[in-house]
Order: sequence, then C-alpha cells, then structure tokens
Amino acid sequence: MSYARSRPLTVAIPLRYCHHHCSRIMQPKVKLTPRKIGVQGPSIRRKEPAKVPQFSREELSELKRLSAMLPPRAAKEQDPAQLVLNAANYIQQLVATVRARVNKGTLPVEALAVLPSGSTTTRRIAPRKKRRSIEKRH
Repeated sequence: MSYARSRPLTVAIPLRYCHHHCSRIMQPKVKLTPRKIGVQGPSIRRKEPAKVPQFSREELSELKRLSAMLPPRAAKEQDPAQLVLNAANYIQQLVATVRARVNKGTLPVEALAVLPSGSTTTRRIAPRKKRRSIEKRH
C-alpha cells in the first residue's frame, strides 16, 4: 500500500528583514555548521605533485635487471624507491636463510664467506649476568 502524494511538498522559509527595518527583503539566513576534519578548504594548501625522478638509460636498465632477480610479488612494484627497498629486504631474507642453514649444518661454513661484506657481521650474544638481590646492611 503506497501513499501517492498529489502535490509536491513545500516548506515555508521565514524571510528576514534587514536590520534597518526597511522593507527590503533579505535572503533566508543559512545556518553554518562546523567544518568536518580532513575536508579540504581554502585555508588548506593543496599538495603539489611529487617530482618524478628522471633516470638515465643505464639506471633504468639496472632497475629492470634488479626487478628480474626479485620474486614476482616484489618485482611488481613500479616505484623505483620501493623496488630498491624490496630488493634490500629480499637480500636480508636470503642472508638470514644462509646463516640459519650454516647454523643447522646443512650448508658449510664457507658459505658465509660468499655473502656480501656488510651482511657477515656476526652478532655475539653475551650471556646475561644473573641479578643478585641487594641485601640490606644493618
């Protein structure tokens, strides 16, 4: 059961007279609402588009070669900075895998010599000293 309306609804907006009490009718006053946070307005500067770095042909070919060496999920990245970051993370994963296999005994110790120079720094974990409770002296 639908209620069809025969005529459109009209809303009466009260008109205001100007403050000089003259007969000139002013427009209805618009109620101002608080601004929403995060909505761009005239007081917020628009961000300028980031400058796209220009690479030489040699650099572009190196980026292509680098993306070809990465696993498919990491090579999909179009942003050169993100591609290099993905490559660095992948190298760290490989180094960690080689170290773990050397520690397990499935790879010879000589495999560590093949790793890049910055990644072969061994971390010595010092045994923690036992904490002694401080006795109160009387």
